[in-house]
Amino acid sequence: MKVNEMIINLREKRNISQRELANRIGINKSVMNRIESGERDIRAHELEAIANYFDVSADYLLGRSKQNDIADTIAAHIDPNATEEEMEEILAYIEEKRKKYANEEEIDITDIAAKKDADVAKFVEENPDFKAVAARVMDDEEAVKAVKTFIEYYEQQKKK
Repeated sequence: MKVNEMIINLREKRNISQRELANRIGINKSVMNRIESGERDIRAHELEAIANYFDVSADYLLGRSKQNDIADTIAAHIDPNATEEEMEEILAYIEEKRKKYANEEEIDITDIAAKKDADVAKFVEENPDFKAVAARVMDDEEAVKAVKTFIEYYEQQKKK
């Protein structure tokens, strides 16, 4: 698979647009389009930025190595006798590091969705402990859809 195909594959797995990827790595959308279409070779700094964004190696994007499944590597090094509390600490640490290296910040999509949807706003007002966050920027419609899904799950859990 060629580098442009690898990028498309990773981008589609993350369900993000070319524009969003271009914005995240700091290049023009038309440049991203030309890279993905194979009309333009990818430059080293772009390859590095894309590899960092998707948390893969440049060699993986270039088709020189298989993707290292980080979860399998980590799992192989965790003590099988770890307590539930220790596992929670390990998972929290991993998530913190993942966010740091992916340069992702959490955003409160509850606030975004509440401003755009009256039902969400009412629910949030009635349930002040409810909060939904996301690790990437979403457009307003995506935020509303995601929060409504979280609300359904939240309400189901409250009934149990």
